[in-house]
Amino acid sequence: MRFRKKLLWIILSAILIAIASFSTYIWFSKSENKDPFIAIPNDAIYIIETSDLTKGWSTISNSKMWKHMRTNAYFEDISKSAASLDSLIKDNPTMDMLFSNRQMLISAHMISGNDYDFLFVINMKQASKIVFVKDYLKQIVQAYGYVMNKRNFKGQEIIELKDIKTKEILHITFIDNLFVASYTPILVENAFLQKDMENWVSNASFKKVSTEISSNKLFNFYINYRLIAKYTGVYLSEESDLVNSLSEIIGYSALNVNFEDERFRFTGYTNLPDSISSYLSALQNVSPGKADAFKIASDKTAVYFSMCFDNFDAFYENLTLEFSKNNTNKFEDYSEKVKKIENYLKINLNEDFFSWIGNEIVLTKHKPVSNAKEEDLSIFIHAKNIDDAKNGLEKLSSQIKKKSPLKFETITYKDYTINYLDIKGFFKMFFGKLFGKLTKPYYCIIDNYVVFSNSPSILMDIIDDYLNKNTLENNEELISFLDNFEKKSNVSIFIRMPEMYSHLYYYSKPGKRIGISNNKDLILSFSKVGFQLVSTGTLFKTSLLIEHNEDALYNEELENIENAAEELFLSDYDSLKFKPNLSFEELQKEGLIDIRYDNNTIKYEGFINKGNINGLFKTYYTNGNIASEVLYVEGKINGKAIFYYDSEEKTIRAEMTFNENEKIENLYTEYYENGEKKAILELENGIFEGDASFYYDSGILKMEGSYKNGEKKGKWKYYTEDGNILDKETWKKGQQKKRVSNESE
Repeated sequence: MRFRKKLLWIILSAILIAIASFSTYIWFSKSENKDPFIAIPNDAIYIIETSDLTKGWSTISNSKMWKHMRTNAYFEDISKSAASLDSLIKDNPTMDMLFSNRQMLISAHMISGNDYDFLFVINMKQASKIVFVKDYLKQIVQAYGYVMNKRNFKGQEIIELKDIKTKEILHITFIDNLFVASYTPILVENAFLQKDMENWVSNASFKKVSTEISSNKLFNFYINYRLIAKYTGVYLSEESDLVNSLSEIIGYSALNVNFEDERFRFTGYTNLPDSISSYLSALQNVSPGKADAFKIASDKTAVYFSMCFDNFDAFYENLTLEFSKNNTNKFEDYSEKVKKIENYLKINLNEDFFSWIGNEIVLTKHKPVSNAKEEDLSIFIHAKNIDDAKNGLEKLSSQIKKKSPLKFETITYKDYTINYLDIKGFFKMFFGKLFGKLTKPYYCIIDNYVVFSNSPSILMDIIDDYLNKNTLENNEELISFLDNFEKKSNVSIFIRMPEMYSHLYYYSKPGKRIGISNNKDLILSFSKVGFQLVSTGTLFKTSLLIEHNEDALYNEELENIENAAEELFLSDYDSLKFKPNLSFEELQKEGLIDIRYDNNTIKYEGFINKGNINGLFKTYYTNGNIASEVLYVEGKINGKAIFYYDSEEKTIRAEMTFNENEKIENLYTEYYENGEKKAILELENGIFEGDASFYYDSGILKMEGSYKNGEKKGKWKYYTEDGNILDKETWKKGQQKKRVSNESE
C-alpha cells in the first residue's frame, strides 16, 4: 500500500513538474504582444478600459454607489455574475494566472438600428500561448452550467459557450495574446477581420487625445461622438438637437476616470473633426468666459447648456470665417438672407443685435409642466451693456411691427416688459439648428441678460423665480456640485436628473418607457451630470462629473408632495380676480339683476343697491353651471364665499370667509374634483396663521404643520399615500432647522 501511494506521488509530481516547465517555457518565450485596441472595431461608440481587471472590479464592487446600484435587479445580476467569475479566478491557480491583473477593454457597438451590445477584450499577455487553456476552459465551463462548441470563421476558431438555463451564447476567440468575447457573434467576427486593418491604434484623431491622458490610471473612458446620436436613438423617440449637434461637431474624448464612493469623475481631453465648422471650432481659438446666468436661471432648470467667451466679437468672427471657408455655398446663401432681412426691415443686425452680446449664451430646458414640450425652452444672452441691448431690440421690434400683420401688445408683468420678436427662424439662422426650437421668441430683460422663450408664461415663471430667489445660484447643493468645475469655460452642460426625468420619459420610445419607469430609482440616483470644455488652443480640456445620490428619488417624492400640496387655488381668490366687472349702466340698476352671456345663459345674478353689489351674488360658467356664491356688503366682499368646479353636480372647489378688509379669515378649505378635501388652512387677515393640513385625492393625509405670520413653524410631517411617515421637519421663522427621514427614525 505504501509503495502504491509513493508511486502515485512520484507520478503526480512528475506531471506537475512537466506542466510547470512547459508553462514557464511558454510564459517567457518571445511572442508578439498585441495592443488590445487592435481588436476593437472602429464603430465603437465608447470604450471602457481598466488596467487591472481584478483591482478594477474590487474598486467598483466595494463602493457605496455600486451597493446602491445592486438594488436594481439588472445590476444585481451583473454583480452576481461578476462575483462568481471573480471567485472562479481567485480560487483556481490556472485561471488566476490567465486573467488576474490583466488589462481589459469593454466597447459598445450598434448591432441594429435600435440595439447595441458589448465586446470584451482582455490582454492575457503571453499566457494565451498555453496550448492546453482551451481544453482546460471546457472543464471549467461544464462545471458552471455551460456547453462548449467550436466553429470556424474564415480560418479563425471561435468558441461558443451556451448557458444551459438562459440559452444565451458567449462567443470567444483568441487573437494572439488577446481574449475576445461577446454575446453578439458579429462583434467577435469583426474584431478578427479588422485586426490588421485601420483601427483605433492607427486612428490619428483618436491618438491626439488618448496620448494626452495618463496610462497609469485604473480606469479610462473613450468616446466616439460620431456614433452618439445613433446610440441615444435606441432610447429616444425623437432626435435630440443637442445630441445631434455634439455628434457632428466633436471628434473623440479620452478621459481618466476616478471611481469614488458617490461620484464618477472624468478628466482628459477632447478634439474636433478637422473638416467641420461649428461653434466649437470657433470657440477653440477664443479664451474662455465665466458663466453667470445661474444668477437668474430658474431652479426648475433641468438642462443648462452654456457657451462662454471673453469676447463675443472674436467668437463670431471665427464662426463666420470657419463657415465661409468650409461651407462656401451655404455661407453665400446665409449672407444673402441677412442682406434681404436688413434691407426689408431697414436694420443693421451687427449694430442692433450682435454688437451688444457679452460673454455667455445659454440654452435651458425646464422641468416640464403639464404636457409642455417646446415651450419649456429658454435662451439667456448676456449683454455687455443692457441699455444697448434694450435699444437694439426695441429698434428690431419696431421695424418688424411696421412690416408684420401680427399685432402683439407688450405684457407688463411685475414691472418687467415682455415683447415679441416676430422673425421666423431668427435664432436658427444665426446660431444653427440647436437653437432652432425657439420658433416664437418672446423676450424680456432681467438683470444684464436678455431672456427669450417660446412662451410668455415661461418668462413669467422665470421672473417669479428670480424675484423669489428660486434660482440656480441659490441652490446650495447645485452650487457645491459646480464648484468641481472651472469658473471659466468655453462650453458647459449641466443636467439635473430629477428635473430631467420627465423629459427622458416623455421623449423615450414607447417600448422603453416601462423599463425607464421601473428603473426610475436608479436613473434619479445619478442626480447631477456636468460636462465642461475649456480650450487649450489645439484641444479642449475636458471634465465630466456624474454625482450619485441614493436619496434622489426620496427627495423628489418629498418635493412633489410639497409642491402638489401647495398648488392651491387660493391665489385665485386672495387676489379677488373673481369679482365681477360690471359696467356703469349695470351698477345703476336697483334690486335683482340678471346679466347674461351672448348665448343667453345666465352670467351674473344678485342684488344692486345704490351702485354697489349687496348680499349674495352668484356667477355662472358660459354653459350655465354655477361658478361661485359670494356675500357682499356695500360693494365689498364680506362673509361666506363658495366656488365650484364646472360641473352639473355643483362640486365645491373651495370655500372660505372674507373679513371687512376683503381678506380671507379663519378657515380656507379646498377640494379635489372628486369631492375629497385637498387642504384645510387657517388664515388671519389673508395670511397663513395656525394649523395647515393637505391631503391626497384619496382623502389620506399628505402633509401637516403650522404657520406663524405666513411662514412655516414647528414640526411638519409628510406622509406616503399608504399612511406611513415619509419625513419630519422642524421649522423656525420660515427656515428648516432639522430634518428626520423615515429611514433614520
